[in-house]
Formats: sequence, C-alpha cells, structure tokens
Amino acid sequence: MKPSQALMFAAAASLLVMSHTSARGAVEAADGDMGALDAETLTDSLQTMFNRITEQPAGVDNDTATRNLAAALDVIKMAEGTDRGADPYRVCFGFAHTIADLSEHPAITGEWRGATLSDAMCANAGFGPGCKSTAAGAYQLIKPTWARCRDALGLADFGPTSQDAAAIYLIQQRGALQDVYAGRVQAWVSKCRAEWASLPGNYAKQGQRSMATLVAWFQQRGGITA
Repeated sequence: MKPSQALMFAAAASLLVMSHTSARGAVEAADGDMGALDAETLTDSLQTMFNRITEQPAGVDNDTATRNLAAALDVIKMAEGTDRGADPYRVCFGFAHTIADLSEHPAITGEWRGATLSDAMCANAGFGPGCKSTAAGAYQLIKPTWARCRDALGLADFGPTSQDAAAIYLIQQRGALQDVYAGRVQAWVSKCRAEWASLPGNYAKQGQRSMATLVAWFQQRGGITA
C-alpha cells in the first residue's frame, strides 16, 4: 500500500467504525454478534479488504476521497431503504426478516429463503411469475452477487465489514470508484445503477430515487461534490 493509500485507509476505517457503531445501536447481542466488532478488529479486517479493493485516488486529496467513499456507501443504504432499520446490516428485502446469524448470507445459511416478488417486478427483472428476491444486508445483496464478492475477496462472514467490502468491490468492478472519490455523484450512480434497483435508470423499475435526492443525501452525509 502506498503512503497516501495508507492515510486514506486509516481515515476510511475510522469513518466506517463510527458508522458501524451508530448502526448497531442497541442491537449488541450476546450470541456471537458479528456486528459487535471492536475498533481494532474492524480496522485489521478493513485493511485486508482495502488492500484488495481501493485504488489510488487521482486528482483528489485522501481526506476528500475517504469522506466521499463513506458518503457513497451511506447513500446506497438510504436509497435501498436499509437505513430505516435498527441495524441496516441485518435487513432483508422488504423488512420481511431480520438476520440473526451473520456468519453467512441468510439465503446460504437457510435462515431466510427470500421474498416472493409480484409478477410485474419479476417481469421487469426478466424472470417469470413467482420469482424471489434474496436481497439482504445494508446493500441488499442477492445470494449470487454476494457469493461472487465473497469468493473474490475471501470474505469470512456476512458481517458489517464484509458487507462494506462487497459494496466497495461492486463499485470498483463498475469502474466507478474514482468517480466516488472525486464526488462525481451522477457519474458513479449511472455506472452502478445496474447493481442497485433503487438507483435511477435501473432496469427493474422499482422505487427509484431521483438523482437530485441522491446528490442531496451525498452532501448531507459529508460528501463533497465535484
């Protein structure tokens, strides 16, 4: 990791630690809660992920890049609606279920089999009647998308750190990470719209947010627009 990347990582880790602490609120559990990571453990885990995922920000200082990355992750949560839950990292599609076991995606552990979608929603997604959504977690990752991220990054669980890493990986794979760093909201949203149904222009035609709303949320969460 280059020195500037190390500085960026440290700031990002701090922001994400605060985000996780806030999201957990009163849901700290005594059952091996994967969301109850202490700051040191979370930082160590994040360093491994960031080594694999992050890129050197081009033409923007590290503090801005870090804040914009944290703001973009918050925007996705807000667009997907998971921020309305007591713990976004435990939300399943439509708030149909709250994840108890974060050792893996709930559709893999068998804890939750998914929610049946309307025929119209199935058709928009290119499926026949009776299809199901296995979207789960803060970024509403469906089972196959999660499995792809997990395998690519070697993620050990479905905890908050792993979910954040998966989201960043998906942003990077869409070629949008530099746009996130620079605060080019319209650009990164357009590139990532195929990943998240709530982003404007997604083919699924589900409750999409307007670009103006996303820009406003990005700024509210501390992001600096280009």
